[in-house]
Amino acid sequence: MKIKLTPELSYVIGLWRKARCQEGLGVQGNKDVLEVFSQEALEKQLTTSDKMLSGDEKIYFYHTAYRKFFQEVEKEELERFKYLNEYAANYLAGMFDAAGHIDERGVVSLGQATKQDEMMLLRLGFQTRRRADRLIIERPVVFLTFIKNYVKIFKDHKVFDYIKTHEK
Repeated sequence: MKIKLTPELSYVIGLWRKARCQEGLGVQGNKDVLEVFSQEALEKQLTTSDKMLSGDEKIYFYHTAYRKFFQEVEKEELERFKYLNEYAANYLAGMFDAAGHIDERGVVSLGQATKQDEMMLLRLGFQTRRRADRLIIERPVVFLTFIKNYVKIFKDHKVFDYIKTHEK
């Protein structure tokens, strides 16, 4: 079975990367993250609904080939997502949906950030500042404009409404 990276699969991998659970291939967190992950996994035919397992605030399935592929993409993150394209936008949108935050002052940050995440964002042209395990995005409107068409959990946030009304 040859697995090919698609922009849509990039989103699922980004989501999994920041919210993964210990069991199988899945995520943990709030109900939005669980819903989006299960919906995307079923739509992309990564598994079937009868093989989807859930526990306390987590949902997962077992598939060795996909797990290995997801881990490979994560390891090669800097090489695979080095261009401002649909793949990188989807991957960042998935990461943002899982661990992103927009506070009341409009400060945009990404949680559970690794040095590799920081390097990838920098290579893509997004300046960041580190605050504990969070990366504060320096020019949030540019970043959010890049991922706006691909986010699924944050898509109804008022910041995205603002971006859409102020686009040319």
